[in-house]
Amino acid sequence: MEHFIRVIFDHKEQFKEQLDESVFPTQHLLETDDGRPVIEIPLDRALTESESDEYAERLANYMFEQGYDDFDIEISMDNE
Repeated sequence: MEHFIRVIFDHKEQFKEQLDESVFPTQHLLETDDGRPVIEIPLDRALTESESDEYAERLANYMFEQGYDDFDIEISMDNE
């Protein structure tokens, strides 16, 4: 997968379940080397910097609404 967004949870106990499939129809549940849950959402293309900022803000707001409060959002970038 070339382009993606990852939500990395800071604590294993914090993770409840995958995100709503009607909002995020394709997502993969992964795990960091130290066992923290990661949700990976594939993207069709790389996002521009402004698109990345907007997406991250909207995703963070969604995560807060779902009751999550301790996570990081990582968005893939082109290697240019």
